[in-house]
Amino acid sequence: MKYPDFVVKYDPKTMSHLDIAERILYSLFIRRLKFKKPTITFVSGDSGEGKSYSVLYIVMILCRILKINLADYMDVMNICTPLEYTEKLQKILFDKKYKKMSFICLHEAREVVKAKLWYNFLNQAVSDINAMSRRVKRICIFIVSQFIRDISMDIRYTLNYYIKCYRPLRESGKARITIYRVWKDDYDLEKPKLRKRLIKGYLVYPNGKRREYKPKYLELNKPPKEITEKFDEMDYESKVKIIKTKLNRLLKELKNDIGFEQKKVDTMVEWYLKNDEQIKLIGKKYRGKWKLKHEFLEMHELTKEEADEFEIKLNQKIKESKPQMLEVVQNG
Repeated sequence: MKYPDFVVKYDPKTMSHLDIAERILYSLFIRRLKFKKPTITFVSGDSGEGKSYSVLYIVMILCRILKINLADYMDVMNICTPLEYTEKLQKILFDKKYKKMSFICLHEAREVVKAKLWYNFLNQAVSDINAMSRRVKRICIFIVSQFIRDISMDIRYTLNYYIKCYRPLRESGKARITIYRVWKDDYDLEKPKLRKRLIKGYLVYPNGKRREYKPKYLELNKPPKEITEKFDEMDYESKVKIIKTKLNRLLKELKNDIGFEQKKVDTMVEWYLKNDEQIKLIGKKYRGKWKLKHEFLEMHELTKEEADEFEIKLNQKIKESKPQMLEVVQNG
């Protein structure tokens, strides 16, 4: 093997598959930082396959190796909406308080940001980070989104790794990630192409022997509760700001209409039905119906009666027009 992606020491008597995974992640990401090479990774997968949690677990492992407590940096390294981008990037690059943090995660926000704006934001964000980090400090960037076309071809050509997430339907809930090395095929200079291949390297045994190893996937645990709860809270609050602004703008247009208060709940129901990805932010499925989170009342300044009316009408509309939303799984 001419250019292995990793070389890790392996003792089958004392090490588990998770130990191997952690050492491989060290080789792929931290060694590049030590050689002053920025790293850009695209993390893909359908909705619900564990993209964000997988990235958090990867970063948690890398932080542990660097003796960094991830919980202390959750607020600055996770960018859940474009509104947070500039402030958090400035902190990571220039604030001494965050000198040790070299990871940025751009989490998918397409459900609250128009596809074109999300596309433009990612392109501008990655370009900015690349330009500034070369001068200030090297950074590992994780871009989380469903499909590679969410970023432009120019950004795709800067990728070092491509990760595909999949969460099997089983009780353990562990996500499987397949890591690919991205490379540029410039054999035809007129039509260069972007290629990917599975990462590959060597396991070095205690007796010094080497075995070529090409993992089809790495299985990751769910991050600790303190990490997932903090992320879920941040993700919810960030996206709610945009949703609330959009909906309030729509409701203000109705203020001069007769019977505005009577139309308020109906308007909200229709808006959420047209933006069903955002329904997931305000509630969850429970015993075959959609139950609202308590924060929903504060978010839209609703009375208890209005919230109850909204819940009844939303469930009725879902049952009539989108029954598939309630067919798959009943949470709770």
